[in-house]
Amino acid sequence: MAEILNAHGSKNDIFVAAMTPRDFASDEDLRAFVRRLCDRAGPFGGDGIYLYDAAPSIPEAWFFNPDGSSAEFCGNGMRCLGRVVLDRRGADAAVIRSGQAEYTVRRAATTAEGVRQIGLEHPAVDFTPQTAVVAGRNPLTEAVLPELDPALEFTAVTIPNPHLVALVDKYVESDLIAMGEQVAARPDVFPAGANLSVLLQLEPAEVFVRTFERGAGLTASCGSGMAAARAVYSAISRRITPVDPARRVTVRNAGGMATVSLNVRQDRWHPVLEGNATFVYRADVDPSALARDAVEPCDDEVRAYAALDERNAARLREAGVTG
Repeated sequence: MAEILNAHGSKNDIFVAAMTPRDFASDEDLRAFVRRLCDRAGPFGGDGIYLYDAAPSIPEAWFFNPDGSSAEFCGNGMRCLGRVVLDRRGADAAVIRSGQAEYTVRRAATTAEGVRQIGLEHPAVDFTPQTAVVAGRNPLTEAVLPELDPALEFTAVTIPNPHLVALVDKYVESDLIAMGEQVAARPDVFPAGANLSVLLQLEPAEVFVRTFERGAGLTASCGSGMAAARAVYSAISRRITPVDPARRVTVRNAGGMATVSLNVRQDRWHPVLEGNATFVYRADVDPSALARDAVEPCDDEVRAYAALDERNAARLREAGVTG
């Protein structure tokens, strides 16, 4: 039996389990477990899972998308995992390795509603090659994609997940889904996949971001997508209201809200994402035969987040953002 924790960052619901890939007989067994666990038609359902080993001085973590594919990391999931590690250690800060990078997590202020928050510092953003190209031209490989939208300019950002980000004047969910599916259908151009985000400015220090994620599709939010979009927001701000990199910008999405600023060190930007890390339930499961038994809900945390979420939804309605 293994204990799994279901948690979420801005409703991007992620499982966290004190397991490692070595606990599975093969990679296929591991990926099959991930697919069954994340299947929303099954007993549980979610947007991915973080496996972790807390024993080393720097805990090691592995993230898997709901389709069983692996990713360098998950920003919303890392906040949830970070809270687990900090609670286990009774610490206020820790470093966690996921993929090829290390991430610093810190406790942040609890909101007025009682929502627990975690701050996460990413590695430096990478705009290489530094091209922002029109009409669906892929700035990662300079290959020509099917035209996504000739009116949009896409900027490539790696943090370290690959992202394409475009500033829009209006959010149209069907357009984002269509573009995301086009990118997903081109593994010849994006062999590692790419997350596609759109950014809508609400106020100079407030934006709406929505992401079509590789391996997951349209989710309520994407942590690395918020960080990537925040970096692009300052990189392209010469065309809109100037935004200083160090300024804390509220990033709203369908699942909630977070703040992102950019620490500037040696002329490089390190996004700092601060938002909720809400525990939803714990369950003891047999990885080979998943069943929804022995589930312990975290009702107080769920209620606290519902109050915060309603405040966010009201702001988006006021701004005319739907979807």
